[in-house]
Amino acid sequence: MSVFGVGYSESNNSFQCGIEAASHALNSAGLQKNQIQVCFLFCTSRHDPHELTEGVKNVIGESRFVGGFTNGAIDNHHTGYDGFQAVVGVFQSDTVEIEMLMEEGIAFNEYETGKRLAEKIKEKKYPEDIQMLVFFDAVNRQKGYFQMNYGTPFLKGMEEVLPTWPNVAGARFLGDMSFKPTYQWFEKDIVQNSASAIIFKGDIQMDVQVMHGCTPASSYHTVTKSDGATILELNEVPVMDFLNRFFGEELAGNYQQLKFFVTMGKNYGDKWADFNAQDYVNRMCVGIDRKKGGLKMAEVDMVQGTEVQLMRRGFEMAYVEQQTRDIINEVEARNRKPIFALYLNCAGRAAAYSENSEEDAYYVRKAIKDRFPLLGIYEAGELAKVNGKLEVLDWTGIFCLFSEKNQA
Repeated sequence: MSVFGVGYSESNNSFQCGIEAASHALNSAGLQKNQIQVCFLFCTSRHDPHELTEGVKNVIGESRFVGGFTNGAIDNHHTGYDGFQAVVGVFQSDTVEIEMLMEEGIAFNEYETGKRLAEKIKEKKYPEDIQMLVFFDAVNRQKGYFQMNYGTPFLKGMEEVLPTWPNVAGARFLGDMSFKPTYQWFEKDIVQNSASAIIFKGDIQMDVQVMHGCTPASSYHTVTKSDGATILELNEVPVMDFLNRFFGEELAGNYQQLKFFVTMGKNYGDKWADFNAQDYVNRMCVGIDRKKGGLKMAEVDMVQGTEVQLMRRGFEMAYVEQQTRDIINEVEARNRKPIFALYLNCAGRAAAYSENSEEDAYYVRKAIKDRFPLLGIYEAGELAKVNGKLEVLDWTGIFCLFSEKNQA
């Protein structure tokens, strides 16, 4: 049997925040100090990670840790971001083992880091039915300014080693929208510039529901010139001229508004079939290269020759609630008991950044109520399978429901 508890705090004192969140988590799980198998810990960059950890340990005792900096936190009764949010999850089981693997040095070495991490996974010779979470830092400040750690080369390195992907999901950690340096918790350590894999073995199943947030707003266009993650031309037209024509005078030259507004999608399905969100991988614009006149995208895979569509962001809250209900009902129909849910939510889906009047996390919480614990985070890139291949996604919410066999 597995037990999970979640606690949340927004205290601006990192030590006290750790105490509050850990106390709520321990109480909700019905566990005692020094009974924790693994502690999940996430907080924004406003916290001191060492003081926060000491506050948590003051309550739960010694434990192995997993987690990292995020832009916000979610539990069954709270949703918050851009402040001092922290969320703690405590896990104990006599039927599940959790192993953790880590590889440091991801900055400028995404492909090599992915390959080395996958080699560690392969060496373990895990059974096929493992459940896996993959996390890595978004922020590279090795040269003193922000650069993104890209997920596509990281995953390419992994897939060149792993014969097949196990059941897997994950996220790229971001502590705030100012791109301050990020930290991760790994076992007993607090690390930076790293990637990790969390392996679940035993009586546990992770069901993943991808909640998309974009629909096509254009026909297909072709990237005819690019430089790394920067798109320079579409259809042999300078990309800024193309966008000025597409959006009209309202956005012409408004670089700040184009940032985070422009999103492009790649369709991995039949391009002539009806729209199916599950076939799309979307990329948001994270900046404008004014010298080159290009769009800096969140990933490096929109290279010359890539067919893309401009995407319209937006989703119905009823869709989020129904998708959440559907996967819960599906799991329970298989005579499985939910242990906890992990909601990996793109920071751009938050109401403050998406122009929504409501938080989608509220509707996830509404669908769950208090049936089982919910631990959620806001991050900068979700990892989920698209047509069997692990991809980095933008503007999605990844709902991961962990369950065990129902003994009743």
